[in-house]
Amino acid sequence: MKFSAAAVALLASTVAAAPLEVRATGTTINEFDNGACRPYILFHARGTSQAGNVGQDPGPQLIDAVKASLGAANVAGQGVPYSASLAGNFQTGGAPASEARAFAAQINAAATKCPNAKIFVAGYSQGAALVHRAVEQLSTAVKAKVAAAVTFGDTQKKQDGGRIPNFDTAKTLIICRTGDKVCEGTLTITSAHQDYSPLAPQGAAFMVSKA
Repeated sequence: MKFSAAAVALLASTVAAAPLEVRATGTTINEFDNGACRPYILFHARGTSQAGNVGQDPGPQLIDAVKASLGAANVAGQGVPYSASLAGNFQTGGAPASEARAFAAQINAAATKCPNAKIFVAGYSQGAALVHRAVEQLSTAVKAKVAAAVTFGDTQKKQDGGRIPNFDTAKTLIICRTGDKVCEGTLTITSAHQDYSPLAPQGAAFMVSKA
């Protein structure tokens, strides 16, 4: 991924600057960690420096939209507890390997604890990279339990050829706004990279179609 000192500074200044709408879910959600199994488990990895464990946008909006379609009692929303640090963007693969392994372990735990559940995974920006790096290392059996993977503002879209390696493209949706340069293999942050909440319903509709 190409980057410069100016790009780093711009990334740092903009990740928390956009006006973001937080809906009912809030920026932290632990319904899988703290609750019983539900028919659907939705993991979301937030973007760099976002608050909580799902961030302000588009995680809460995505979870709310999926719950609206499948029933709130049927969907366990769960954030991914990784650092989401600025430095993580510059690691090989766009996210720290240790945190990708931890996310993969979280998905494995869901598949073991709730063998009948369908699992959805999602991520925004660096969180999208984390989805790539975690899902690609899952076993074939666990991948079969992942019904859909959706990414927003995906920093690894170009690098991975518009797909998540070793994962079914029919179960993958990569959402990038026109003009979002991170989807083109750089860390150049433009206004197009901020506020993906209007596209959360698109991601939710895809997940619901795979339910």
